[in-house]
Amino acid sequence: MWKIEDHFKVRIGGNTYIDTPNIVVYKGQSLFTLKRHSDNDYLGIYFEIYDDAGKHIASVKRNEIYYGDKDAFTIDGSLNRYIFSERASGRVICDIKKREDAHPAELDVSVQLYTPDGFLFNATPDETNLGGIVMRGNTFANCGAAIAIG
Repeated sequence: MWKIEDHFKVRIGGNTYIDTPNIVVYKGQSLFTLKRHSDNDYLGIYFEIYDDAGKHIASVKRNEIYYGDKDAFTIDGSLNRYIFSERASGRVICDIKKREDAHPAELDVSVQLYTPDGFLFNATPDETNLGGIVMRGNTFANCGAAIAIG
């Protein structure tokens, strides 16, 4: 069974989040949810991916990427990593590293996602860009919410 987790260390967009259950809150809604499996102690991330027009293009559940338009997008996956990209351009939309590929964190995620109303959350492997603010190499620990927007 997967349960909401309060104790973890993840890296998203070049920044580290430790025991911070609300990593990014946009207009009162958390963009990411972390859950831990009660049997194997495995940490999973959950979030939705929209394009710049507000169209839902993928869901991430338990570190796995689920998408519908197989003509427009592709997944390259292995035991420790999933890469979700646009077929036409090759642009990586989401990269999830887990297990030893994420070390020293439990997960290392980069993602370019929009909210349904068009706000861009751009978390590259090295930094997070939010409306002209660049965050790189920060550590957020024991916060109610690390980043709150709107």
